[in-house]
Parts: sequence; C-alpha cells; structure tokens
Amino acid sequence: MIPTFTVQDIFVMMQTLNTKTLIGFSNPFEHLTKYEIERIWEKTYKKLHELNLIDLVDKEIKLEENFGNALWIMSRTNMVVEIMKDGNQKSYFYFSKDHVVECKENEESEYTLYVHGAPDHVWNNVIYPRMLVGVEKHSVTVSETIFVPPSAYNAWVKAGSVTDVQSLETINLGEDWKRISSQLDAALKSMIHNNRLMVFFKEDANWVIEGMHVLTSPNNNWTFKMIRQDNKELLEGRQSTNLDIVSEILEVLVRMQAKKATIK
Repeated sequence: MIPTFTVQDIFVMMQTLNTKTLIGFSNPFEHLTKYEIERIWEKTYKKLHELNLIDLVDKEIKLEENFGNALWIMSRTNMVVEIMKDGNQKSYFYFSKDHVVECKENEESEYTLYVHGAPDHVWNNVIYPRMLVGVEKHSVTVSETIFVPPSAYNAWVKAGSVTDVQSLETINLGEDWKRISSQLDAALKSMIHNNRLMVFFKEDANWVIEGMHVLTSPNNNWTFKMIRQDNKELLEGRQSTNLDIVSEILEVLVRMQAKKATIK
C-alpha cells in the first residue's frame, strides 16, 4: 500500500530539513501549543519509522534514500506547479533539474508523494494531459477577449452561469463584451471541466506567480489568463482551440524563463 501523509506529517518532514517556505501549504502548527507540536512530531516520526522511511543511526536521523531525495526537492525547489481539477482534485509538482516530485491530495485531505522523471517528461506526459482533460477540437466562434474579476469567475463556475453581467461593464470596453459574455454563459451552463494551472517560481528571494484556467464545454473551450491591469488582478478570457491551450501554458513558462528563474 502506498503511504499517505497529513499536512502535519509534511510540515514535520520539511522542518526536519529546515525548510523556510513550502508552496501549497499553510503552517498547521501556527496556533498550537509547544506540547501539542511535540506530540505531532512524535506521532509523525513513529509513523515514518514504521514505514521504514526514517531511522536513528548513531543518534542521527537518517532518511530512506529515495524518500529523502523527494523531500529535499520539495524543500529546495525554485519552481512549483499546482494543478486543480474541478475545484477539488489538487496536485503540487516540485521541480528539480532531473526529477519532479508530485504531492497529490486524496479525498481524505491527505497526500501521496510520487517521484516522476525529468521536467520535460512531466510536462508532456502528466501536466498537459491533465490540463487538457475534456478539451475537444472545437473551433473558435468569437475571437475577442473578455476581462473578468477572479472572484466573479470562481462564483460563476460554482453557479454554472454568469450571475453578475454588470460586473463586466466597467472593465471591458465597447459592446463586444456583452456578446462574449453570453457565449461564456452558455459554456458555463454546459461545463465539462474547469481546471486551473498555477506556476510559482522564485525570483531572487521572492516567489512570483503565473496562472490560468481552462474551461471546457461541448461547444467550445475557454482559457483565462491571470493578468494585472491598472493594479488590479483580472482574468483575460478567450475561446481557445486545443493548440491554443498548449500555447497559453507555454507562454506561462516563457514568461517564467524571461524572469530568469532557475531550477536547482
């Protein structure tokens, strides 16, 4: 049986390696007492020992080699990719030059670690296929773009329709947005999947974020690129072919590379 880990387990493992930041997780120990934290550490170490993933040798903690390498990548990576399918199926990918560690959430809010091959292999055989789930070879019926507030988009996905058309008026010029919003409304009402891609990369001491959503329906596909306009976070949406979607994802990576982010 493949072992699963709680968020507390993961944080104990990361703190063992003196990790400063772990993208994708908030600190579960923030409001606990020292005694409660110590109990969690003891429980985690016991669990890892029973799984033969950790041992005490000459009074020093020794990690099983493959397990230790996976934790080291998670701890020291400069690039993390998050994929979320339909708002609830989530995976984080922690990149190194030679391998990628996937931390996949299951239905019990626990996580399973998988070690994949090289980054190019993971993009082509794991990330692209997951982001393209539900994508059909639809043509584009409207070529114009539409700007949408992220909070409105998330609410519309949950509601399955455009519930606040007027929120678009102040951030979209001309009259085309009304026609485009009606097309978007039809796509939301017949939505197959809504997948989100987030890329986090470390530039100097700061983490920079790029991202996009992919919305699929029986009639057309949509991409929503995360942008900043007039100091506001917006989604720039457009109908997209399957090739357009791959290009959009590649553009995210190109922008990352332009910022000179490197993978350790």
